[in-house]
Order: sequence, then structure tokens, then C-alpha cells
Amino acid sequence: MADTQADNSQELLIAERYLISLDRKQPDLGGCATYGAQDMTVSGASYLAMAPFAPSPRLTEIMFFRHESVISIQTHEYSQGTLWLLCPHPPGPSLAEGLGLWTENQLIDGVIRPMAALLQRLEAEKLTCRSIRPDNLFVGQGLHKVVLGPLGVAAPGEKQPILFEPLSSAVCRPSARGEGTMDCDVFSLGVVILALAIGKLPLEGLSDTDILKRRFEIGTPAAYMDGHNVPVGLRSLLTAMLSDDPVSRPSPRDLVTIAPSKVFTVRPVIPARIPLMIGGNAVYTPQALAWYAGRHPVEFSALLQRKVVSNWLVRELELSVMAGLIEQASASFLPAGGSKMVDPATMVITHAISVLDPAAPMFWGGTWFWPEALPQMVVQATVQPSTPDEERTVRNVLSFMTANPDAFMSAHLPQRQSHQITTLSVAARRIGTRGGDLVRRFPYELNRFLPCLSKRCMEARISLPEGLLQWLNRHVGIEDLPDEALGRSGFLDDQMRSFLEANCARQGIVPLSQSQKAGLPGWLADLTVLAAVQRKFDRTPLSFLAQRALPLLETELRQWRSKTSRARRRVRLGKAAEDGNLGTFLAIVNDPTGLRLDQRQAQEAEAEISNLMRVLDEAPERKAAKDREARNSGEFFSLLTGIAVAMVSIWLEFCR
Repeated sequence: MADTQADNSQELLIAERYLISLDRKQPDLGGCATYGAQDMTVSGASYLAMAPFAPSPRLTEIMFFRHESVISIQTHEYSQGTLWLLCPHPPGPSLAEGLGLWTENQLIDGVIRPMAALLQRLEAEKLTCRSIRPDNLFVGQGLHKVVLGPLGVAAPGEKQPILFEPLSSAVCRPSARGEGTMDCDVFSLGVVILALAIGKLPLEGLSDTDILKRRFEIGTPAAYMDGHNVPVGLRSLLTAMLSDDPVSRPSPRDLVTIAPSKVFTVRPVIPARIPLMIGGNAVYTPQALAWYAGRHPVEFSALLQRKVVSNWLVRELELSVMAGLIEQASASFLPAGGSKMVDPATMVITHAISVLDPAAPMFWGGTWFWPEALPQMVVQATVQPSTPDEERTVRNVLSFMTANPDAFMSAHLPQRQSHQITTLSVAARRIGTRGGDLVRRFPYELNRFLPCLSKRCMEARISLPEGLLQWLNRHVGIEDLPDEALGRSGFLDDQMRSFLEANCARQGIVPLSQSQKAGLPGWLADLTVLAAVQRKFDRTPLSFLAQRALPLLETELRQWRSKTSRARRRVRLGKAAEDGNLGTFLAIVNDPTGLRLDQRQAQEAEAEISNLMRVLDEAPERKAAKDREARNSGEFFSLLTGIAVAMVSIWLEFCR
């Protein structure tokens, strides 16, 4: 539908109904930039307009989800290809503005049961939440009942503080956490309940690294609850919800039926009698060793080769089966093979870590991550890399993993990791490209709501192909795209091409990259791509873009031999540029039938010139006889003149 925004205006009208006030910036909601908005069709109807950058790939399903304990997305609209989500205002302030001290009954009735019912519904829909934290939980004035902010408006788990994440994702950078499981949401809810029960966040003042160290040293339940006055009726519940073993956490169904008398049991973690030293740290459990192995991979590899790890597991923890698997991993992978991007100890460390802690994410290439998160990691590394080498490293990991899934299958990784790698590999085969093209297309292929990541238009958050066409039409002037850049790189950059290819492939259009493989100049290949996109998605005229391409396309008329044909087509090109239909614009030059006719006529003209030349080169004796007769009648001069005029006409039409 139509949307309007005057130049430099701070108001945007979308769908001819919702007026967004861009100068009324609100606190972020759900980890998403938020603005004030009004429904112009209903007096006094006020909303919040969210501007998501990289929302959940499952946003389509989430937008239809409704529950009383979550702020639902009311509607979604596009403005010039940019996605906007509208929702009601929260019922009151967030918990981040003041936790307060809640009683046990208030927690059961106002937090545990309603949130458990929400999680149960999400579980039935095969969705996760991954956004349970104080700044995304809201309480109505005078009430003790929480409501969660909108779901899916940011990448899963990406806005979660380490404190609210289970160890299986807390060790990952935010973009590497993936969709997670319901066990992750139960853990996050447990941290919120604890914070409300004690009136503050546990481990306040510690850095993220120190929080992780403390949790690995004594376990998360003890690290969070020791030294705090936790209500007796909630202690067993919180011990279970905060367990570092996902299997020990209660399900949403268990929480819905919670009562003050209900007791939860958790299998205790028995630490080693004598710790294993690595990196100067004393390690007492296999789970802690897995984390320190990632922090000190070279030292861990040496411990494996000397069988220190397997001996420690047997002697101190009596884990003979685990020790056997560790030795098997070492024997299978330590004589390293050969990928130039993988150091000799990479695979054995990956395998050994998965044996020590089957619930841990993958550790490979110096990074903790869940394989399903790799497309989002590419997005983050493209938009805002944390290190100069991050983008290259993440791209290499994704490229290698999708091209060599068998290398990871042979490592006998946990089922969750193996399944995610297989899914990535299948998606790579479906995309059908390789190398850098594959890596660039992956995020767009798996998330239709992802905006184009080109640095030229990233701030515009364009997530529809027609939106990119309109943006390009407004930004093809010399100041935005100098002649040198246009001639060298074309109208599009690599990110724009990948974005358009993914969107076209989703509609069943043949991969547009074939136009570049056909040997066309970059700018002409881009015009071919843009014409196909315009024909499929949006018939809005692209006059400015066509007029910028006009001088370039006029040079392609040189392949026509006929001067008259060139002149006529030049006039048609100018008219088509004003009309802005790129398909018609290109068809004037890309006309194989017309070009064959032109070439045939040129060949016939050349043959006629040759025939005339033969007439002029007749044998001297015939020519002399003809000359005498012609002089008497005046025909000789006329004959020569006629031949000359014919040759000049043909030359002017086809040979200049």
C-alpha cells in the first residue's frame, strides 16, 4: 500500500493509516529500535512502531502468535521496502526499572505460572522465546504479574546478557547462540525468578568472564544463590531451573502446576578429588574442562596426547567410558590432515569437547557457536565485526562446514550439532553456488526479513527487492555513484546482487548471476538483473536509473551497421529511459532478430559494392567500345555518376 514521507520529514505514514513519529524515539522494545505511532483511523489510538534490523527467521510464525502473557505484534507494514512492526504499549514499566522484592506467592501467581503457560504454548508451536530478561518483562501499575515484550523482533538470544543464558549459549558470542531450546528459556526464567526473590541480580559487579569462571567453578545454582536469602519453598525449584544440565531442568508443564510444596530433585555434580590444572586454573568437572579447553587449546591438545585427560577422568571421577571416548578421539584425529584453514589440533579438540560436555556448543576455529547460528554470525561480522579478522574467519568456517559436512560427521558430534550441520549442508546444495557467493547468499536465503547488507543502503533496512530498486533509482547520481565506480563495478555491489538473487530464487526465478557469467560488462549485467526484478516485483518506473545508464547503453548501438537503424534506436532508447521500464529499455539494444537483419543487410550491401566494383573493372576493350557509344549519347557520364552515388550511399549507411 502507499506510504508517504516528505523530504526531511520526521513523520512517516504507512499503509495510509499508521503515522510514525521518527522524532519520538522510545526505549528499545524486545531489543529493537522503537518509535511512537498513531492509528489515524481511530481517534486516540496509540501504538509503538518497531524498526527491526535482523529479526528472527521465524518472524512470520511469531507474528500470528497470541498469548495473554506476551505483547503481540498487531500488524506489520512495509515502507519503501523497509519493515515496520506495530504493537500496543507495555502495561507498565519494565523490571529493569526496579526489580522490587516479590513474595513466594506473588512469584508463583504472577511470574511462574503465566510465563510457564506461555512457554508451553510456544513449545507446542515448536518455537522458542530467547528474550526473557528484566528489560523485556513489564508489570502493570499496582500489579504483580509480568508480561513479556514482543517475540522475534531481534535475532534469537542476541540481546540476552550472559547472566540470563545457560552455559550452552553463554560461552558463545551473542550472534552465535542460535535459536536455542525450551531448556534455555526455562533457565532464563529461573534467573528472573531468583532476581525478584532476592531483590537484585546475582553476581552483580562481575565481568562476563568472571561470571563464567564462577559458574564453571561451583556450578550455576550455587554461584547464583549462595549468600542470598532464597525462600525455602523456591530453593529446589530454582536449583532445578538453573541446573547446568539441561535434562535436569523442569519442563513448562512442570512449572504450570507449581505449588509451594512441590519439590524438584537434581542429580548432584560430583567434583574431582584432585583438580586438573590447565592455563593456571584448577578444573574439577568435565564441563569446566571443556570450557577451559577452548580457552587454552594448545595446552589441552598436549594434555590429550600425553593421556593426562583420560587418566584424570578415570582416576579422579571414575568416568571410564568418557575416558575411552577421549582416547578414541585422540587416536582418530591427532595426526592431522590437511585443510589449510584448520590447524592440526582442531578436529580432536572439537571432538574431545563434545565428549566432555555433550550439551556444549561446537568449538571450532577458536570460536564457540551453534552451527545453525552461522548465517547470523555472518550478518554480525559484516555489519559490526568485533575484530578485524572476524568476517574472514566466520566466512571461512561457514564455507568449509557446508562444503565438508562429512569431516564433522566422522567426529561423532552430539545429535543437535550434527543435525544443524546437515541442515546447513542441504541449504548450501539448494543455493547452488560456492565460495564467497554462497556465504553472502546464506543469510538472505535463510531469513527473508533480513535487510540488504550493502554498506551503501544498510541504514535504510531494505528487506524487499522492490525497495532496493526504488532506493537505487534515488541514488544513481554522480555524487552517489561516480562514473569510474559505475564503469568498474556496475550499479550493484556484491551484497546487493546476493540479496536480489536470494529473493528471486525464492520466487523460482533462474539465478541472476548467470547474466554476469555470460561475459557482459558489469553495468550491463546489473541492468539485466534489475530488469528481471522490476518485471517480477514492481512495475514502478525507474527513470533516473535508466537515464544514468543511457550513455552506456548508447555505446552498445555500435554493433548495428545501419546508420539509420542506429539513429532510430537511439531515439527509442531516450524515450524508454524516460518511461523507466528497464525491460523495454534493454530490449532496444538486446534485439537478436533486428541485429541479424541489420547484419544481413550489411552483407548484402557489401556484396552490391563488390558487384559495382566489378562493373567498373570491365575489360578495357569492352569499356572502350562502350565509351564511344556512350559519349555519343551522353550515357557514359550518367552511368559513372549512378555507380558512384550508389557506392557512397551504401558506404554511408553501413560502413561508417
